[in-house]
Amino acid sequence: MSNSTTETTLRQQFMQEAGQRLLTMFNNSKQRIKASDAERFRLQGFMQAGVFLGLSSNEELQKLMEEMHQQVFSMSIRERRLQQEAGRISNSIDYSLYDAPAFSRQTPGLPDPQ
Repeated sequence: MSNSTTETTLRQQFMQEAGQRLLTMFNNSKQRIKASDAERFRLQGFMQAGVFLGLSSNEELQKLMEEMHQQVFSMSIRERRLQQEAGRISNSIDYSLYDAPAFSRQTPGLPDPQ
């Protein structure tokens, strides 16, 4: 096997493994299983090693990440982030009820204190 063939095989194996690890992380995230810091750092380190060894580029890995994210969530990373931010805002508690002092607020069903 020539050196070029070996490099191609290693590159294919690396990209396949990186894709599998991303799929696992995204599937866990979809099931609301938060990745530990160690798991995230391990994946980041694996991907950085691939770039360092010349098996991939940052751009290729970013594209792979987008593809795996699209496969799991049926939307881009950016779309999901925007959706999550919108959900946090719309699900936030309305504290405006508490702007007035407690003694001046009337609780529904109770007589007016005045």
